[in-house]
Amino acid sequence: MPPNLEQAIQMVRQLPSIPEAVQQVLGYLDDEYAEQSLLERAIARDQALVARLLQLANSPFYGGANQVQSIHEAVVVLGISNLRMIVVAILLTSQKFPGKQDQLLMQTLFRHSISVGICAYVLGRRNQINPNQAFLAGILHDVGKLALASSYPELYAEARMLHQKEDILMMDAEQRIFGFDHAAIGEALCSHWHFPKEICDAIGGHHRLADYAESAQVPTTSTPLMEVVHLANAVAHALNLESDMQSSVPRISEAAWTNLAGTKEKLVKDFADMQGMYNKLAMLVNL
Repeated sequence: MPPNLEQAIQMVRQLPSIPEAVQQVLGYLDDEYAEQSLLERAIARDQALVARLLQLANSPFYGGANQVQSIHEAVVVLGISNLRMIVVAILLTSQKFPGKQDQLLMQTLFRHSISVGICAYVLGRRNQINPNQAFLAGILHDVGKLALASSYPELYAEARMLHQKEDILMMDAEQRIFGFDHAAIGEALCSHWHFPKEICDAIGGHHRLADYAESAQVPTTSTPLMEVVHLANAVAHALNLESDMQSSVPRISEAAWTNLAGTKEKLVKDFADMQGMYNKLAMLVNL
């Protein structure tokens, strides 16, 4: 028997919190006035993160001579802008979810999450919407799928079969099997992880705008960040950066498209940037 929404949210609240050191690192990375020494001390508090960053800084992608031996050197080599994306990607892919997991499914979800994060970053940057917030909201937009797939694997497998058999969107299949979708669970999980409300709202509402695609009025609860994540998700599915054979493009809010898409020429440039940035980050985090 499927859980109701409240039971699923209670399950989410039992998942481990994000380590305090990683929260501090993300806070310093989002603060343009923070001293680099404070960032480096925060990184030093999480030895797993230190090891991963040193490994990446010494990878062939960055020259690979095994000469980077300190956190300071790693930060300099990786660069602050890259570091933001790398830390969030490591956070997502290293998060421990309960239950027996379909590793191929989890890998596909990780790749899609990173692709939406990249698309949101590019769209946010061009539309004067904080690109770092957009990347964070984008990469976490489907974290509810990760939670449902790992906590309720049999039911989630049913939803996936329904999605494939009837050629319906995954969120619609989830509604029919669970009575709610991954966006509601993702919003609850990000709140449990103490992310800002604006990011939680964007994750919870990134499909909601599509319900108004044929209306002249979008919900009053919509925000520019929610629209960015909504459109980034559709663009990522359309570009299929993660090479998922079952990828399908969800409905798109006309308002979000009008507000954010821009000209054909701008979109073509955006798509090229998205492809290049995705390939780079996916290689760095070994996806």
